Amino acid sequence: MKYWLANIIDQIDFQRKNREKIAKSLGISGSAFSKNLSGKTELGFLNMIKLVEDLFEDSIEKTYMIHEFCKRTNSKKNIRIAMEYGNTLGDLELLRIAIQKGFESNNAKTYEWAHVYELVWLRAKKILSNDNFLDEMENRKKSKAFKNEETIIMLDILNLYSMYDSRDFKLLDGYTETLHSKIKALPSQFIKEVFCNCIKEWFAYALLMDEQIERARELCHSILNTKDEYGCLRLLKAAALGYLGESYAENYEQSLWYLNKGIEMLDECQNEKAQNRKKEFLNMRSYIRMIHQKDMDDLQIFDVGEEALKYIVTGEKEKAVAILKKHEREKGSLSPMKLCYLGAALEDRELLEKSIELFHSQGCKFYSYLPRKILAEMNKNGTMKVGDVK
Repeated sequence: MKYWLANIIDQIDFQRKNREKIAKSLGISGSAFSKNLSGKTELGFLNMIKLVEDLFEDSIEKTYMIHEFCKRTNSKKNIRIAMEYGNTLGDLELLRIAIQKGFESNNAKTYEWAHVYELVWLRAKKILSNDNFLDEMENRKKSKAFKNEETIIMLDILNLYSMYDSRDFKLLDGYTETLHSKIKALPSQFIKEVFCNCIKEWFAYALLMDEQIERARELCHSILNTKDEYGCLRLLKAAALGYLGESYAENYEQSLWYLNKGIEMLDECQNEKAQNRKKEFLNMRSYIRMIHQKDMDDLQIFDVGEEALKYIVTGEKEKAVAILKKHEREKGSLSPMKLCYLGAALEDRELLEKSIELFHSQGCKFYSYLPRKILAEMNKNGTMKVGDVK
């Protein structure tokens, strides 16, 4: 920790910062801050985040200093907070470092956290498929008696992840209410706020899929209005912007406004998870542009479905069919949306109706608006013309 502290002290001196003012901004006394800088006591993880944010402008330097602190900290609480901070921020390398420190800890609570957050990391890195993820979670529950309240709640939240992946949203309403009541009793304000906003994000998506659009929008705005004191809620806020963008799919300007704001926010996060999410936003923005037949000169597409849609709206339906048929051969089946695109390309009512059925059976009624609109247009005019997917 000496090298890390020396770097911090150098920055304070170089920038002619007043140590008493820094201490006040961290909510601690000047003498306590002096002990932190001398290495007699450790900075709390969240105060370290504030300090690094204050002293360093470059995002790469900030990330480096946060990772290095985590490698050197001996505080059990710091290690645990680092796990959730890394998870919420989407910094999977920080999460990995904190998990490793947790497994090396002789503290039972911290070791327990490592077991749970390793599951989070494995899912985020796509090392575990949804089915394998559920199996591994059940195996860990059976092999280890989890006693800590935070880890028990985190396991409940992991069940939300599995519902999200499998689109099983039927039980989510009551489930989230129960979780919120448990979270209120937790001692850490930081953990409470993060857990609550995490649940709001999952629930907002579930409500959107169930076509409870106004309720979904209210939750999204609640997330966006949450004060982000430590800068770790950007992924959750970006997700909320994405859901708002999707919810206004039929309003081109409003949908693009939210999606563009989300892309701007994701550009502030230079980590793997954020960059993967950015591709999803860019793909969704391209989808919105295509169904509205606007601003199609610089599409950024990252999915074969939207690649096929591009050919449908430009009148090259044979190419769209070829892309989708090839994908079907490779994967064994088509998702409801890709089936919708195939139905649109072939002007096949049965495929469009099957797409609607699949969306409903998977708990994603909201997305069925597109095949419903295409069918309505076909029933009205006898055919689907380019641009009629709006």
